Amino acid sequence: MNTFTDFDLKLLRVFKAVTDCGGLSVAESALNINLSTISTYISDLELRLGFKLCNRGRSGFQLTPEGRLLYQNLDNLLMSIEEFRIEVGKIKNRISGELSIGVVDNTLSDDRLKLPEAIQAVKERASDLFIKLEIKSTHEIETALLGRSLNIGIGPFRKQHPQLIYETLYEETLNLYCSSKHALFESEGPLLDIPVERMGGLDYVSRGYLREAKMHDYMEYFKVAATVHNMEAVAALILSGRFVGYLPAHYAQQWVGTGHMHVIKPAFFSQQVQFCSVRRKDTEVSSAAQAFLAAIRSTLS
Repeated sequence: MNTFTDFDLKLLRVFKAVTDCGGLSVAESALNINLSTISTYISDLELRLGFKLCNRGRSGFQLTPEGRLLYQNLDNLLMSIEEFRIEVGKIKNRISGELSIGVVDNTLSDDRLKLPEAIQAVKERASDLFIKLEIKSTHEIETALLGRSLNIGIGPFRKQHPQLIYETLYEETLNLYCSSKHALFESEGPLLDIPVERMGGLDYVSRGYLREAKMHDYMEYFKVAATVHNMEAVAALILSGRFVGYLPAHYAQQWVGTGHMHVIKPAFFSQQVQFCSVRRKDTEVSSAAQAFLAAIRSTLS
């Protein structure tokens, strides 16, 4: 590699994300790129570098000694690029450059997180700022932050990664719901009065990225009959009349208000999950990221 281009940087970011995820197939969702394209990118990078980076196949993903050395030095490169952007912004004495934000799905109906208003406030201060907004799972947000393809993440993170800083913003209420077509609703009368012990064996839809907080003891009696990866899919299965599942109260209200969905024993099953902002520990917060976080906080007050 005699010259270094933007495309080379893109390939290096892909390689880092694949390594962070532990394999090409695992990195598909984090990168939002299909497996064949990821494989092509890695092969292109190996060709441009002149050495093999990793072994990938039925035996699994494993870095070569050369790939391990490159990976160890890559973090320094990406950090230097981000620091350079920050310093250039300071020289210009204004907010500019790029701000990459990752947020979990279906937050627009949440009155607590006024994301459009926060973005509006930042753009009023920085008209030249380029914003990249991505909808991801909590795991994908953390992976992207570690790979330096995101600056800020927002979501309900169950565990905290040691290389990231989490700041609690507010709490979100999750309720257990069923459809008005569900046998539980049709045969048992008021859902508030149903003994929990009589709910055993109900088909339950689980989210693959586990947005739910620690499950209540009685949840062990439910049968996990479907696994999905976003809230719209949870809602669709609940509305089918065959499943119960958790949804944020603000998101489910559009169906509760029309009588198509009902809360199941909220005093027993309702949960509170913390929404946090998250960023890297080892990277100085850019002026754009600072402005965005300040705007988010101001909308909560």
